[in-house]
Amino acid sequence: MKVLKTVADCCVAFLCAVSICVIIAFVYYHFFVKDITIGINNINDQVAVDIIKDEDLTSEELDIYKERWFMEANYYSNDKENGIELQELRYNYFTSYALTSADYRSTGMQYVGDYKHAVIEVDSASEAGRHVFNEFFYYDTTNDISWSGYGGNDAGVSTTLNRDQAFVIKIDNRPFSIQLTGGYDIYGDKRFLGFLWKTGKRVIGHYYYSYSEVFECVFNAIKSNSQGYGDYYITLDLSDFFTVKEYDPDSGKFKADDVTDIIKNYAVLKFHYDENGARNSSQSLFGSIECNSKYDTVEDEIDTTYWQERVVYNLTANDLTLRYSEFYEGSFASLPMATKELFASMGRVKVNVVLDLTNTNIIGLDFNAFENLELDTVRITGTRRTFYLLEKSLFNTKLQRLERSKEITLDFADNAVNNEYAEVVL
Repeated sequence: MKVLKTVADCCVAFLCAVSICVIIAFVYYHFFVKDITIGINNINDQVAVDIIKDEDLTSEELDIYKERWFMEANYYSNDKENGIELQELRYNYFTSYALTSADYRSTGMQYVGDYKHAVIEVDSASEAGRHVFNEFFYYDTTNDISWSGYGGNDAGVSTTLNRDQAFVIKIDNRPFSIQLTGGYDIYGDKRFLGFLWKTGKRVIGHYYYSYSEVFECVFNAIKSNSQGYGDYYITLDLSDFFTVKEYDPDSGKFKADDVTDIIKNYAVLKFHYDENGARNSSQSLFGSIECNSKYDTVEDEIDTTYWQERVVYNLTANDLTLRYSEFYEGSFASLPMATKELFASMGRVKVNVVLDLTNTNIIGLDFNAFENLELDTVRITGTRRTFYLLEKSLFNTKLQRLERSKEITLDFADNAVNNEYAEVVL
C-alpha cells in the first residue's frame, strides 16, 4: 500500500510539472509569439458579371467591356514638342454591389503639364477627408459620356475624388469597397516638463495621403517603365494608399478585415504613353482637355497620324491553321503566313487572339505560331486541360496580356515568349 501511495504521489508530481510546463508554454506563445497572416487582394478587370458573350458584341462594345480596369492612365509627354503635355488618370468602378453593366461609372482627373505634388496643412482628419486638389480637372463618365460637374471642395454634381469617397469594385466576381485611407504618424521629441531634456518620441501629428500623390506616383511609374512609349499593363501595389473591404450580403454592409495582419492590394494599371504632345480633345480619356470638348479641333493644324485609333482584330480558332500531333493527341494552332504578311503590310492595327477551347481538340500554339506579329492580348478559355506553347510560338510578339481560365494549365517551351507581360487568371 505504501508503494502504491508513493507511485501515486510521483504521478501527481509529474502531472503537475507537465501542467506547469504547458501553462508556461501557452503564456509564452500567447504573449510573445505572434503568427503573421498576409492577405492579398488582386484587383483585376472591372467587367460586369452580366456581360454577354464575345461573339454577340461588336468590336466597339468589346473595347468598352473587355478593356475595363480599375485604373487607366493616358500620358502625352510632348517630348517631340508638338503639342501640350497631358496626364490623365481614371478610376473605373460600380455604383452598386450588383456589379452589373448598368452600374458602370468612372471618375478621373486630368493635369496639363507634369504634375508634382505639393504638401498642404489640414487641421483635422475630417478636413483631410474633404479636401480636393484644385490643380486638376475632374470628370465623371457614364454611358460613354464624360462631363465635369466638380464645383469646388464642398459642391458639385459629380463624384468627388477625396479621402471620404469609397468605390465599389469587383474582385473574384464579388463586390468590395476601396477607399483612400493611407497615411502615417509624425513624431517629435518628448521633453521632460515639456521643455527640458529629451525623454523619447511622441506623436505630434498625422500625414494623410491624397489622390494627388497617387496621381504623381502612377505617372512616375509610367515614365520609368523599361519598355518606353506604347500601350502597356503593369501591376501596382496600392497597399500604402487604399483599404479594401469585402461586402457582406447578410448585413448589407462592407466589413473590415480584423483577422489579417498585413493586407497587400495589387491593381492592374492600363496605360498609354506617348512621345507626342496632345493636340486634340479626341486624344483624351474624357474626350475633353481643360473641360473643352472642342480643344484645338482645326484639322489643318493637327497631325492626326500619331493619335488616331487603331483598328482592332480579334483572331479566333476559325482564323488559324491546325496541325494534329499523334504524340500529344491533339491539335496545335498557328497563324497562316499569308495572314501574318497581311497584318505586316497594314498600318496601326491591334491584334488579339481569343481562343475558346470548348468542344475543340486544340491543345496549344504551334512552333513559330505568331512569331514577329505584334499582339496585344492572348485569351485562352474553355475546359480543363494543359495548353502547350511550343518554341517561339509568341516570340517577338511584344505580348501585353496573357489571359486564361483557371482550369487551364500553361506549359511553356524555354523560348516560347521573350518579353514581359501581364498574366491574368479569369
